[in-house]
Order: sequence, then C-alpha cells, then structure tokens
Amino acid sequence: MVEQLIHSPVLFALISGLLPALFWLFFWLHIDRKRPEPFGLLFLCFMLGAVSVLFASLLQHAVQSLASDGSKEQIAIFAAIEEILKYVAFAFVAKRSTYDDESIDPAIYMITVALGFAALENIFYVLQPTAHATITAALLTGGLRFFGATLLHTIASGFVGIGIALAPRGFKNTGAALGIAGAIFLHATFNFFILKNDASSFLRVYGYLWVAGIMNLLILEKLRRVSTPEGALVAVNQ
Repeated sequence: MVEQLIHSPVLFALISGLLPALFWLFFWLHIDRKRPEPFGLLFLCFMLGAVSVLFASLLQHAVQSLASDGSKEQIAIFAAIEEILKYVAFAFVAKRSTYDDESIDPAIYMITVALGFAALENIFYVLQPTAHATITAALLTGGLRFFGATLLHTIASGFVGIGIALAPRGFKNTGAALGIAGAIFLHATFNFFILKNDASSFLRVYGYLWVAGIMNLLILEKLRRVSTPEGALVAVNQ
C-alpha cells in the first residue's frame, strides 16, 4: 500500500487532501449529532463547495492584475472571492431548504461547504509537491493545511453561519453580510501573516486561528442548546 502511494501521486494527493477535511467534517457534525442534517444535503453542500474552488481560481486569475502579487489588496480580494463563493454555494443548496430549520443549521451547512472547498484545494496543493518533489514535502504540506488552511476555511465559514443565526428575523441577510466581512478579515489576515514567511508571524497567526476556533466551537454549542425542534430562534432573539 505504501509503495502504491509513493508511485501514485494522484492517489496520495486524494487521500492526504481529503482526510483532513473529512476529519474536521466529522468533528463539527458531531456537535449536531442529536438532530443531524440529511446526508444527501450535506453531501451536496460538500460537493458544491469543492466545485467552488474552480470558480474561485478562475475569478482570482481574472482579477489578478488589479493589485500587485502578494500585496494586502490582492490578499483581501482573493479572500473575498473565496468567502463569497462559499456563501453562494450555501445559499444555492441549503439556505431555503426545509431542513435549514434550527439556529445551528446555517453554520453546519456553511462548514460543510467550506470543507468541500478545503478538500479540493488540499488535493491541488498536495499534488504539486508530490508530483515534482518528494513524499516528505507532500506530507508536510498536508500536515500544515490540516492545522492551518483547512481549519481556517472551517472557522471563517462557521462565523458566517453564526452571523445568520444570531441576526434577528428579517435581518438574516445583514447577519450574513457581517459574517462574510468577518470571514474575509480572518482569511486575509491569516494569509497575510503566512506570506510574511517568518517564524514569529507563523506562530502568532496559528495561535489566533486556534483561539478563533475555540470561540467558534463555544458559540455553536450555545446555538445547539437554544435550538428548538421547529427551528425558532427564541433564546437567541430574546
């Protein structure tokens, strides 16, 4: 099996790219285990999230000339494209579904979309060093993305879902917009510090990311507890 992985870069990329996303997906879905969402709808969200990577790549290439490579403006634009596309995928598949009926549901669906996005992105990133360098380089890439980029996508999209859940009735779009703005800020900040490529920035941004992850987890747990069977946001909106 190990030999097959070593001599099959695509297979290795598929496995090492998917596993981090599937691990985090299982972790976050476990929070909503008492009233789980339909598997088919979650699968559709995951797949559409993956497809969003292709649209993001096309759009990022189209606007690349608007700002110099590696500049703060370009980092922010690229982050905005990814976060908006993930929300569009959620809106297209799950936002108006009858199964989006509890306060925690928007966050669960957004996280699922984000992990589909992260899965395909992981595969592309892992495939590059696997095809052109060594398995060790690919393992390092996959490991860093497990603790970094994959978690980043999850947390950023989770906050979009939280913004929707916490917004009063009639202001859900406003909550989504605020959530997306926060997700873009988090995403762009992470990428900016990673691109600085120095140890102190690297450790600092990963620390902030994990703090944001813990906040995300605590808020989702609260949303799960205040959810009602009919999906009324009674406790949240009082």
